[in-house]
Amino acid sequence: MSLIKKIVGQSAVYFIGTVIAVVIGFFFKVYLSRILGADALGIYSLGLTAIGVLGIFLSLGYGNGLIRFISKYKATDSKNRLINYIGNTLVINLCIVVPLSVCFYLFPEIIASKLLNTPSLEEYIPLFGLMMIINSFLVLAEQIIRGLQEVKKSTLINTFLRLPFKIGFVVLFFSWGWGLEAYIIAELLGSLLALVLLVILIKRLLPILTTYRLKGISFVDEEKKYSLNLLITNSVIALGRHGDKIVLVYFLSTFELGIYSVVLTIATFIPLVLTSVNSIFSPIISQLHSQNKLDDLAHYFQLSGRYVFTLSFPLMVFIFIYSKPIMSVFGSDFIQGSGLLLFIIVGQFINVSMGSVGLMLQMCGLEKPLRNISIMTSFISFALCFILINEWGLVGLGLVYALNMLMFNGACAFVLKKNLNIQLYHAAYAKVIALFCALFIPIYYIADGLNVTTTPLFLCYAFLVLYVLYMSFWFIFFGKKEFPQILKTVNFKF
Repeated sequence: MSLIKKIVGQSAVYFIGTVIAVVIGFFFKVYLSRILGADALGIYSLGLTAIGVLGIFLSLGYGNGLIRFISKYKATDSKNRLINYIGNTLVINLCIVVPLSVCFYLFPEIIASKLLNTPSLEEYIPLFGLMMIINSFLVLAEQIIRGLQEVKKSTLINTFLRLPFKIGFVVLFFSWGWGLEAYIIAELLGSLLALVLLVILIKRLLPILTTYRLKGISFVDEEKKYSLNLLITNSVIALGRHGDKIVLVYFLSTFELGIYSVVLTIATFIPLVLTSVNSIFSPIISQLHSQNKLDDLAHYFQLSGRYVFTLSFPLMVFIFIYSKPIMSVFGSDFIQGSGLLLFIIVGQFINVSMGSVGLMLQMCGLEKPLRNISIMTSFISFALCFILINEWGLVGLGLVYALNMLMFNGACAFVLKKNLNIQLYHAAYAKVIALFCALFIPIYYIADGLNVTTTPLFLCYAFLVLYVLYMSFWFIFFGKKEFPQILKTVNFKF
């Protein structure tokens, strides 16, 4: 089996697992929101945010280097360096995460009230401390698996074992009358199961790791430089990724944070096509760039961009039209988040319409500009959160989200054009966007004028009708010409 075939195969399984997880996660979130309400979901999201931010520093950046250095040392048969890197990373993580978790157990009031400004979080802080330990090693285990190019196996564990295991315990604990602690403990048990299975898998894939004996922590200069760079970069990116939640709780409450978490759950559906294309397109980008076939690279980039936009646009329109009924599915507490959802959809519209522009920079040797763009947009977004959330609440948060997508993708597109003279937008793509946007206006007003009860079943039928309508128009105007090109792209991978 060729390397590209293996990568594509792994990517396909990863994408299918991701889709299944997102779909199940959506319905599970509906179930949770109806039982727990927005405030409890907000408390959970804040706790998860806290340990997520701390998780960046637990391995001092060396955990992020696992994929690169495992692949490198395995390819060069440098077994001692491979074992040393993994073993030292695990030891560093252990030495940092355990004391932090002890602090979660000893000082829950200080962490909840003083640091996170949420006294209601106090009783759950020890549980989040335990979750931090398990999750930190789970992340490292998954990085090791990815470095060994066995993503398929970890995907199967997380999707078909961990997820139903967690859901089963949640339902059981709720039947016993438990509250939010049911969700947290079930999450702990699911993560622990996945960790145990991944450790067993790693021992089978890398039996030499069992011979590791700590003789002192040491890394070579290349490892130190790479990890430090990633630590700084990821710290700043985390500021943009999690800072909005912290600022939201500071100015508003966990109630609004719970609404925001539901909105983000809905939004995860929109970039699924982009995710699938990126997982398959990445080895193609790398191959064409290494062969200096920039014209072919531009062609496939533009074709994939139109493909992503075409398949994603109907879903964006559907969510935009029925934002209130969709939010009401989660419970009456969440209807007020419909305005926020509209801005998130606008942000995702920008994201999917720009295609795989970020991936292009990553796979074409432009990692440094990509890093700088990520840092710049994270700082700007975090600063805007203080201004706009304080001024407009959830709507302000949605505006920050949309602006962040615009800044990041716009900057990536500029760098790509400047360095490789490749751009996504051209006459053919402009026609696709113009046609679909023109169709949106009459459909929006027709749907808005329908006096029907928007039950979940009606929403399913409405989405199917809308999707068939849009795809029919696409095939009539563009499909006959572009479909053979898509098939050619698929054949190219093999």
